[in-house]
Amino acid sequence: MRLADLAGVTRVAPHEVVVTGEPTPVRIPSLALGTGDIDCVYHFALPELLAAVRDKGGEDTKELLDMMIEGKRLKDIADLPLDLAV
Repeated sequence: MRLADLAGVTRVAPHEVVVTGEPTPVRIPSLALGTGDIDCVYHFALPELLAAVRDKGGEDTKELLDMMIEGKRLKDIADLPLDLAV
């Protein structure tokens, strides 16, 4: 019997993530929506990026960021420890 079985832990597939601070919102989709090899992109300043895009960005950029966030492809770095704990 494996240790994971004894502890009642279910094994999950490994996740591949990227942590970025990319200031240009149009570059993030190449990581978040690319080939599907990356499960999630964590941005270290996502609230600030969203505020800047909503203040100065175009409608297309806002929709793109919202789509990635709603699809759980783009998250704030604060979510990373919680996601790793699951």
